[in-house]
Amino acid sequence: MKKIKLIMAALLLMLVFLLVGCGKKEEAIKKDIDFTVCDKTRMPEELIEIIEEKKGKIFKLSYINNDYMYIAIGYGEHSKQNLNVVVEDLYLTDNAIYVETNLITEENSPTDGSVTGEPSMYPYIVLKCEKYDLPVVFDID
Repeated sequence: MKKIKLIMAALLLMLVFLLVGCGKKEEAIKKDIDFTVCDKTRMPEELIEIIEEKKGKIFKLSYINNDYMYIAIGYGEHSKQNLNVVVEDLYLTDNAIYVETNLITEENSPTDGSVTGEPSMYPYIVLKCEKYDLPVVFDID
């Protein structure tokens, strides 16, 4: 009787592992995406206008024209100076494009990111890449 209970418990445990393994599949990274960080001179005029409207608050958007996809991430208004947006990751899977960015204080800067009496800044980044017909998933810190 004890042996049967042990076998049943082992079978139940194997079934649980099997179901958990089939229940959620992680998306495999298909490929890293090559990108260019764009300043205003390399962006479409319409995208510049959209960013100007949104830059006071946190924003995440993708913009596609005939040739390229632009991924824009903004961190809103900040009274600190010397802030930079850093791209941690940008990659493509079968179902989406994933982008991860962080807002950091520039090291060894004169103000070291401290609050100043200077005007506010609106840190944002625009990434230009090949055009894809997939949604963009944003991970910003």
